[in-house]
Amino acid sequence: MHHDPQALAALTRQLAAAAGQLRSAVRAMDDLGVSTDSYGRHHLRNLADCLDDTARQVAALLHPGGPPMNPHPG
Repeated sequence: MHHDPQALAALTRQLAAAAGQLRSAVRAMDDLGVSTDSYGRHHLRNLADCLDDTARQVAALLHPGGPPMNPHPG
């Protein structure tokens, strides 16, 4: 199956950015003492980790057989 490299790169960046934003939101919740009854902060952290894992998997499609890519360059 052919994957559009530009689309894969864009998706990788989007997933990594979403994970980063989610972690920022959790830090803000911690700082402000905000909590919810429907989910815990650990659920959000786990989701951010899953988004990062997915970003790495998508990035690997750009470089099959190569070393794992960091979705957060720089």
